[in-house]
Amino acid sequence: MTLHKTCAIFDLDGTIIRASSEQVFLSTLLGQGEIPISNILAWTSYLLKVRSLSVAKANKIYLRGLPVRRVEEIAERCFAGILRPSIAPHISELIHAHRAAGRTVVVMSGSLSFLVRFFHEHFQTDLMVADELETVDGRFTGQRVGLRPYDENKAKLAEQLAAEHGFDLSRSYAYGNHHTDAHKLALFGYPVAVNPDRKLWKIATEKGWQIEE
Repeated sequence: MTLHKTCAIFDLDGTIIRASSEQVFLSTLLGQGEIPISNILAWTSYLLKVRSLSVAKANKIYLRGLPVRRVEEIAERCFAGILRPSIAPHISELIHAHRAAGRTVVVMSGSLSFLVRFFHEHFQTDLMVADELETVDGRFTGQRVGLRPYDENKAKLAEQLAAEHGFDLSRSYAYGNHHTDAHKLALFGYPVAVNPDRKLWKIATEKGWQIEE
């Protein structure tokens, strides 16, 4: 008998929680006056230049020069006070069910790695993939490191995980809420659109994917 190693990959923003974890955290930083005006102006200038919010989100210049330890301390309080209470109970049950079924549970998100790590630890997921930031001398440079887990990159990263860990994606599950998750979802035997946006709802309906509200 052939044994197949399977996984269940969960998106974070809009799936495990309704909100954007990075936007919630950014609001917290702004509310506490932690971000220098020069960083805000630099990011705003970049947004006006590229004229695309999705592109501008990849630019983390707003964190440039901030001490890593201080930022992570604020992130921990933000998770405990705002983000953790917003976790969808049904998703928590699904994660536990997949673990009980012997699947490797993965959280994959384009959000900041130090935010995603709290969810990774909370659910005790087996693996996590997130947006990694460069640090020098204990401070953020505002630059990213590695492949950004967004759009088609999520599919590439899922394939990398499958190759590294021997996952049979045709027998595995993937959850996502945004139309940019479609590339990743299409790789899996059991794709699930959770609270899908209009474009993903259309794709899921056409392809016969499971939809959960």
